[in-house]
Amino acid sequence: MPLLCLESTNDDAVAKQNRIAAPLGRTTTSVSDTKLNKIATNGSDRPGLEPTSSATTVPRLGQPLATDPEGRIMYPFRIKHLGHDMYTLYAPTPQVRQDWCNKIIEAKTRHAKALFSQNAEPFRLRVLADSAFAYDGIAAIGKQPGVPIEGTPLDRAIRDLESVYGPGRGPPPVCRAQVNCATGFSAYGKSIIAIGTDYGVFISDATDPRGWQRVCLPHFRLFSFLSFFLLVLTCCNYRLYPLSASHKSLC
Repeated sequence: MPLLCLESTNDDAVAKQNRIAAPLGRTTTSVSDTKLNKIATNGSDRPGLEPTSSATTVPRLGQPLATDPEGRIMYPFRIKHLGHDMYTLYAPTPQVRQDWCNKIIEAKTRHAKALFSQNAEPFRLRVLADSAFAYDGIAAIGKQPGVPIEGTPLDRAIRDLESVYGPGRGPPPVCRAQVNCATGFSAYGKSIIAIGTDYGVFISDATDPRGWQRVCLPHFRLFSFLSFFLLVLTCCNYRLYPLSASHKSLC
């Protein structure tokens, strides 16, 4: 159950047939007969289960039809098993789809509460950066957050952060570049987190999720902390650079 994630609950309706004229002049790709046969063999109330593939797409409808006497309109939602494929399930009506999503959310919520009450969670989470790192405008296209589940370690970590800073958006991001590596180390009595990106190295005290500052040098690919020498050895543009582990000098 902890590895099952509900990715979407309100995807656009799709048509269960080989070809359909796309509205508004949009182009579509036909769906293979094998996939359609698999969908058709499911029961009337159980959604079909199909792994998503980039090779084929199911034609989507701009607006769902009010009536569907032939049962050709399906209502998809997506789930993911962590470490495995994304799967798209199809329900015959929006209400059936909502019922399935509600049951999945309810089961995951009850499971998370049971693990917490028994102190059986495999790990605890703490937010290191809530708004400092973000996608750029192009990379963010098409990315949608999954459905949140109450009572999970992630949910509690976010609530702990909101209890300190309040709900809502945090400060603007300090970096929109790709994150390549990260490391944590202790120096002079402080726990420090360093993150290497294409825009440079950012550091912060481990207890301050909004204290990130840029140090120097873009295009970092690797970190290594030498505790005996109190040095952070960095790899940048195929060269090694030593940085003092002193929080004061890094900032």
